[in-house]
Amino acid sequence: MKLAKAYIQRNFDRASASYDATASIQKKSATQLIDCLKKHFPTCHPDTILDLGTGTGYIPEILFYAFPESKFTLNDLSSNMLDQAKKKLPSKKVSYILGDMEVQDFDFHDLIISNLALQWVDDLYKTIRKFYEKSHFFAFSCLLDGTFSEWFKIFIDASLPPPIHWYPSRPALAHYIGSLQPSKYFCDTCAFDLVFSNAADFMKYLKALGANYSHQHIPISDLKNIIKIYRDTIKVTYKVFFCILSR
Repeated sequence: MKLAKAYIQRNFDRASASYDATASIQKKSATQLIDCLKKHFPTCHPDTILDLGTGTGYIPEILFYAFPESKFTLNDLSSNMLDQAKKKLPSKKVSYILGDMEVQDFDFHDLIISNLALQWVDDLYKTIRKFYEKSHFFAFSCLLDGTFSEWFKIFIDASLPPPIHWYPSRPALAHYIGSLQPSKYFCDTCAFDLVFSNAADFMKYLKALGANYSHQHIPISDLKNIIKIYRDTIKVTYKVFFCILSR
């Protein structure tokens, strides 16, 4: 099922001002991905770095300290997100490419990195191969099957069609990574939990992130029913896959 990229772009454009204050899990994931890169690939000292789906630029904010001499290229689908990044980052070290990472043609980079952005592509495996072949090191994190399962269960318990999202399983991803035959690779998983006062607060959170998207249309009436029915505390879990490959 093809993603509605224009709709996703508009959501992130609208969320650009609220994103930094909301994206605590995204920032934790970014820090963990970079820590894995430095720990398991100490020979990685890239002259050029491409950050795919950079959002407001928190990956380069961290990497500036690790690689102060590197040149950075930041990509995002949302022009408003890139505008937020430009406000924070030194212009002399950074260039920007607006566009869909899945179809954009990028130059070869020493390091390509992407944090929790690959769920917004239509063909995950083809995209992984593309950027593995365009880099000496490719580091990424992505969501796994089971992410937000608590949220889906609320819809099922209310006898309503749940939001549909396709996320890969760890075994399937790990098998595919191995099939690329990298000279070295590292994979790991982690779960991050968030707690919300009720269903309405979780919906507001998704909107503030720009992540209020489902593969199927959810009627407003269904969302109102969920808000009315589910007023209890809700815990949701991000299941994240971390991977770094070198050629």
